[in-house]
Amino acid sequence: MKAIKRNDFKALKLKYEQSSKYPHTIYFKEHSVREHTADKPSGRTLFIVNVPPYADEKGLINAFSQAGTVESVQFCSKPNATEIKKDSLLQDKYNPSFRLCYLVFNKVSELDNALKLTELQPLNSDGHTNFGIKKWFSEYNQNVMKPKDLKESIEKFMQNYDEKVKKELEEEKKLEQEDEEGWVTVTKRGKVQSFARTEKVENKIMANEEKSKKKKELKNFYTFQIRESKMKHIVSLRQKFEEDKRKIAQIKQSRRFKPF
Repeated sequence: MKAIKRNDFKALKLKYEQSSKYPHTIYFKEHSVREHTADKPSGRTLFIVNVPPYADEKGLINAFSQAGTVESVQFCSKPNATEIKKDSLLQDKYNPSFRLCYLVFNKVSELDNALKLTELQPLNSDGHTNFGIKKWFSEYNQNVMKPKDLKESIEKFMQNYDEKVKKELEEEKKLEQEDEEGWVTVTKRGKVQSFARTEKVENKIMANEEKSKKKKELKNFYTFQIRESKMKHIVSLRQKFEEDKRKIAQIKQSRRFKPF
């Protein structure tokens, strides 16, 4: 009796139904790795590659039905990879592509039977899949969420979001407290209260901005500007001195005593 080659890939034709004229070829062998997981046990897991996008879980069970009872079917995009489920409010669109598959049998002998197969059963041998318009109707109905399920998913999403925001606020409050050395961590949520933007407040803000702009302007940058500013200052001081002398003379004259 010939020994079964467990580590070599075996190729077999996979038909969608018995009358299919153009079957697809898949390749499979025993799943052999150093460390096996609970969902892919050693000696009972069949590793299948080049699985067509129209093959579903029930179809692969039908294809290997002659080998024995299938315990689980796991589809993956990469070897030894687990599919990551995204927390989305609506279901993701189906993206057809060729995949990998891990087929787990109940017994080790059933895996041996699968490796000895010379022909696979059609995927749709039990007629579980529809064709044409019926298939489109069933896919559309499966993608449409019921109002009850949609409401539950929205409530769950909002509950998770509220818990996340609450947790972030609690962490920021802890950071704002003084530590042992008296330091306080500045966070993006400051303690400054907002104020009403009335017309008076806006005018005050605009006036302060104009003052700051004037302060930033460069004055007397060149040498001739400094010289002219000094000359103007001296002239203004002289004019002020003459005006003060005239005012003092008028005051003295007004205080003179004139009896006649």
